[in-house]
Amino acid sequence: MAARSSRKATTKRRTTSTRATSATKTTSTKKRPSAAPAVPSIPPGQQVWLLELPWGGLDGGQPAGVTYYKSLTAHAYVGTSLPSPLQPYASKPYSYLRWLEDELNGSTGPGATAAPMTLRPEQRADVEAIASAARREIRQVHLANDVGTGKTLVAVAAAKSIAEMRGARTILVTVDRPARITIPSWRRTIAGLGDDDLRWIVMSSDSLGKLMARNGRPRLKVDVAVIDEAHQFRFNSKRTSYMRRLTRMDAPHDKAPFVLTITATPGHHPGEWGYLSSLYAQVHGDPPARWADFGRALAERGVPLETSYGKWTWTAEAKESLQTQQSAIGDVRDILLRHDPPLMLNRSAPWGPPPFDVDLVELTPDQWRAYELQWGDFQREMQLARTGKNVARGLAALVRLRQKASMIRVEHTVAAAKAELERGYQVLIATEMVSTAAHPVAEMLEADGIPVARIYGSNPQAESERMRFQRGQAPVVVFNTPTAINLQAREQFADGSFATATPRRGFFHQARYSGLLAEQTMGRAHRNNQVCSWSLLAAAGTIEEQAGTVMLSRLIASATSTDADASTFAEVARVFGIDWIPAVRLADELS
Repeated sequence: MAARSSRKATTKRRTTSTRATSATKTTSTKKRPSAAPAVPSIPPGQQVWLLELPWGGLDGGQPAGVTYYKSLTAHAYVGTSLPSPLQPYASKPYSYLRWLEDELNGSTGPGATAAPMTLRPEQRADVEAIASAARREIRQVHLANDVGTGKTLVAVAAAKSIAEMRGARTILVTVDRPARITIPSWRRTIAGLGDDDLRWIVMSSDSLGKLMARNGRPRLKVDVAVIDEAHQFRFNSKRTSYMRRLTRMDAPHDKAPFVLTITATPGHHPGEWGYLSSLYAQVHGDPPARWADFGRALAERGVPLETSYGKWTWTAEAKESLQTQQSAIGDVRDILLRHDPPLMLNRSAPWGPPPFDVDLVELTPDQWRAYELQWGDFQREMQLARTGKNVARGLAALVRLRQKASMIRVEHTVAAAKAELERGYQVLIATEMVSTAAHPVAEMLEADGIPVARIYGSNPQAESERMRFQRGQAPVVVFNTPTAINLQAREQFADGSFATATPRRGFFHQARYSGLLAEQTMGRAHRNNQVCSWSLLAAAGTIEEQAGTVMLSRLIASATSTDADASTFAEVARVFGIDWIPAVRLADELS
């Protein structure tokens, strides 16, 4: 009986084993689907178009003939011509997508078109100064001319000159947000001056990761790099790491591409100028690695800097004295300014700095009561949506105080804007926050029948909103984009037409803790020989007045960084009790 059971068990195991083997063989004989090709196959007489399809695809599903290629992170269409429904999504001239498309096709697609542009004499002089440094094998120049003096024109012309000098082909241009505005602006300038059949790649700094391979190395070799709004690379971040690798900042000086960094606001102190580290290394005859930690290199040379929470900042003693800060900034700055040839260009605007003043608003007793309410009670009183916890300490509490003060003052800002409209101005209102500043200001103006252009939040219509203001269809713009957009009078557009000639008037509804962003904000309309006066609005005795003091101190430090004229802040500084002493500008000293 036991033997029979054993035989049955053995037979059962053999049967199970046979079935498993058979199943394995059956599975192994099935054909596995072939891997999708990494790039499109292009038959003779056809070409590929890479497409910028919107997230989520098009209505009606994916169009016929369109395939997504993971290796390209893009959709593609192969044929003899691009169907008309897909034409709006074709790659744009001078984009990375167009660069990839040209590589696949083995030919260069058409460039952009724009009204011809010409350089003014002083801009031609700046181009020659940059080219002169490149001829002497200097690896980098910093363009710090005042906001609105036409640095973009200078940069494009200089990049073309250096490319011709070195037989270069690929020019990378990194721009700041919002990309929907900044990239088309650079595209127009390149087309207006002529692209010289060079391989231009204009892309947002947020997209630089697309240029990096899986091994962390750049996918392409950059010959000339133009780094616009370079202050966005002043901190360690992914974008900064990508920029350093693309421009080979750690490479020997003779192996690096030429780099032109651009910003009128380099940083609040020299420790934030790390994007210039390789240039300072070259000036001092050191290898780039010795200056990679830029703040440490400066501190070792006596600049009053120290680390705090992983970032370089002023020492405690320097924080107490704006004069000490100005002196230290001047010493570091002049290493570039006094170099032969100059490695920092700092042309002042012929129309002078923006007129600037402060209007402190006295809150009424009812407004003070609202200001001192607990955050939850304030939300209910102001009919704000409740978000997150209602208990805040430290920095969060300060932010909420700013939110309360700025929302309480909305009526005052709207009244100031309406008064300037009656005087014949178009008005800019700069904010930082949205729900307690930008939204209520815009809504109150529109409730009074005044059209408002809104350039804040993640508005996908930012460029069309900008054009509404520039064309005069909306006499007021509320915005929190401090850089890389143009809101000036008489701006020339790509088709040769112009913005309204109506003078601009600007208001800071909220103070910026950053002097860099404050100066950049004023430069949105105070540019290209168009003067725009600015006023800072703040509630007296509140956190806003303190923020205004910080903003003004940092505006002075920012101006000192490029030896710019800071006299416009003199009287205002005295009102706030800031120990500002006019420094002797190098330009005045030389004259």
